[in-house]
Amino acid sequence: MQKTYKILSLLLEYPEKDVYDTIPFIDNEATCDHYLNEEELKQLDAFLSECEKLSLEEWQMYYVNVFDMSKQINLYLFDHIYGDSRQRGMAMVNLKETYSNDGFELTTNELPDYLPVFLEYLSFQTDEGKTIKLLNDIKNVIEKLHKLTNEKDVFYKYIFNILQSLMGREVTVLAT
Repeated sequence: MQKTYKILSLLLEYPEKDVYDTIPFIDNEATCDHYLNEEELKQLDAFLSECEKLSLEEWQMYYVNVFDMSKQINLYLFDHIYGDSRQRGMAMVNLKETYSNDGFELTTNELPDYLPVFLEYLSFQTDEGKTIKLLNDIKNVIEKLHKLTNEKDVFYKYIFNILQSLMGREVTVLAT
């Protein structure tokens, strides 16, 4: 589970050479994590196949066109929830405090509501129930980004298809 959320986090970040160079190995890492079901793995494969068709520079330009040039499709959670209202600042403080209380320290210059940062935070969770609950806390944003990426037919839709699927998971409690 933890590896899967880390992979999703990395794939939603601005593409860097180290991630680009690992594309051929990501599928195997996700498979070994045993968290994604068969359909989710197919979605990941489809995303990785699209990335492999591009050079790093082409992938970077594609990313910028999808996420940075669009007000609708951006990866800042609270932009979708609060817009430019004053509540957004307080929500940032609260989210940063939540991260800190769970022992997750931001190691990036990104804002705490940046979706890849949030997914990295989920990768530090060990309780699947808590992870699914946290993911569902941003359900409306994931659903919106899922819809928009599918409507615009950008290959990031595959990542949002996975996230949409993960939100719908039933957590099974194993008897000890």
